[in-house]
Amino acid sequence: MNLGIDEAGRGCLIGPMIVAGIVLDEKGREELKELGVKDSKRLTRKRREELFNAIIERSKGIAVAKAEPLEIDSNNLNALTYRKVSEIISSLSWLNPKIVTVDKVGKETEVIELIERLGFVANVVHKADELFIEASSASIIAKVIRDNIIERLKLKYGDFGSGYPSDPKTIRWVKDLVSKGEEPPNIIRKSWKLLQKYAPSFYVEKVI
Repeated sequence: MNLGIDEAGRGCLIGPMIVAGIVLDEKGREELKELGVKDSKRLTRKRREELFNAIIERSKGIAVAKAEPLEIDSNNLNALTYRKVSEIISSLSWLNPKIVTVDKVGKETEVIELIERLGFVANVVHKADELFIEASSASIIAKVIRDNIIERLKLKYGDFGSGYPSDPKTIRWVKDLVSKGEEPPNIIRKSWKLLQKYAPSFYVEKVI
C-alpha cells in the first residue's frame, strides 16, 4: 500500500489550505487510473466531484488537515505545509504504507526523516500529483473539500471568485471592502504581498 499526500489552496488569498492524504493498495491505484484520476488541476470541478466518492470507496484510509488564514499568516508557508503533511503521515502510519509520496514544496528534510523513522520509503518529489495516482487522488480529495468550504464562505461574504490573487473578481471584492471602509474578514490571508497594492490597510507583514 502507498500513501499519497497533496494540498489545495496553498497560494490562495482567501480561505484555508487543505492537505489530504490517502492510502491505496495496488488494486485501488489501478482502478482509479482506469477511471481517469489525475492531478485535480487538470480536471473540471464536475469531474472531481464525480471521482471523489470513487476515490473514497477504494481507499484504505484517508486523513485531512486544515490551515486557516491566521495560522498561515503566522508561519512560514512551506514549513506549515510540511507540518500538516507530518500530521497526515502520523495519523495514517498504522496502515503501514510501503511508500509515502508527497509533493515537494521546500526544505523537505524533516518530513523525509519522519517517513524514514516510521520505516516507510520517502518519495518527496516535484509534481507528485501529476506523476503518482495516490498523490493525484489526494489532490482531488483536498480540492473538493476546499471548494465546498469556499462555497459556504461565499454565502456569508459574497462572491469573491476563486479566492486566488490572479482572479480579477477576487481583486474587485477586496477593493470593494476597502472602498466601503470595512474591516478585513478573517478569511483573508493578510500577509499576502498583493494586499500592499490593492488593500494596504489590510496588509500585515509576516514576522517569523
